[in-house]
Amino acid sequence: MELNFGENIKNLRREQNLTQQELADIFGVSFQAVSKWERGEAFPDITLLPEISNFFAVSIDDLLGVNKLKNEQKIGEYLKLYEQMRIKDRAAVFQSFQKAVKEFPNDFRILIRYMELLREEKDSVFQPEYDKTSKELFSIYERIQNNCTDDSIRIWSKHIICEHLMYKYDCLGHSEEDRQSAESIINTLPSLRDSREYVFAMYSDVPKWYETRENAIEELLYLLQNTVIGYCYYDGKFSPEYKINIINHINGLFKIVDRDGKYSKNRIHLIYNYGHLGHLYYETGDSEKALKYLKTAAEYAKKFDEDPDKPENIYRFYETESQYAEMNMRQRMKTLMTQHYNLPEKFKKTDDFKSVISILE
Repeated sequence: MELNFGENIKNLRREQNLTQQELADIFGVSFQAVSKWERGEAFPDITLLPEISNFFAVSIDDLLGVNKLKNEQKIGEYLKLYEQMRIKDRAAVFQSFQKAVKEFPNDFRILIRYMELLREEKDSVFQPEYDKTSKELFSIYERIQNNCTDDSIRIWSKHIICEHLMYKYDCLGHSEEDRQSAESIINTLPSLRDSREYVFAMYSDVPKWYETRENAIEELLYLLQNTVIGYCYYDGKFSPEYKINIINHINGLFKIVDRDGKYSKNRIHLIYNYGHLGHLYYETGDSEKALKYLKTAAEYAKKFDEDPDKPENIYRFYETESQYAEMNMRQRMKTLMTQHYNLPEKFKKTDDFKSVISILE
């Protein structure tokens, strides 16, 4: 039987913000003894185990790590539930992770996903109650930053807390301090040049070199799309003509890279972009092109939904948009065209527009 006492007591000590010397003083042992415990070179006297487990409020089995295999299986079930069911039944997943956090309070894989679910609670709780959620978010964030050694989880938690801070600043009217805190955290994040995809793509001797470059290009285009669309599409100071030019250029890049028709998050971008072009062309007075691109968006959405080979979780692309979470691409585009795009009712009542909508039904 493999014991994991050393790693467990080190994590528990750090959770309590104790030094090795402080822990040694609490249990009446030497600093060197605690150091050996944590390195796995020795174990405490058996009579000390109840005292240690009581101090850290864990069972002796958990302290020793004899339940690690069983726990790993249970944690794996929670992680699988998160990936497969988060969009279909977010409320149920949230309840499951509330339980998971109590079962595995020191597992950062559970904590970071619970943190993500907490951030999304802004869509389902009354704003006066959101302060409680905010406090819990910061508590988990600080635990991760102080104790987690997995850089990917630490960076993920920074991303979540920054989005939370900007939501408080932009939507809840909180203080300038929230914005400044977000910016200070953002400044600690790695640049694009330090990303996994970029670094992998620069070395031709890594395994599956061609595939890593394709992944890097896909991710860079994804970031380009989000950055550029966020920069100009939703900003009224840019003209429809300018927005059309930008979107057409991005679509051109998507088409060059997506030669084999492989489904990806960028394929969903392409569908949205065609829809955006439709209403933008209408704003320039070109109804013919407006209908052309709206129809193209509808046809691509229909083809996308009906293809049996698309990845199972591809609809998670807009997972944080609660109004779209349960919709397929046809439903999403229909909602945009009939409710959100700046198209007059007169245009929507035409036979040509109704024929576009019929593709989406």
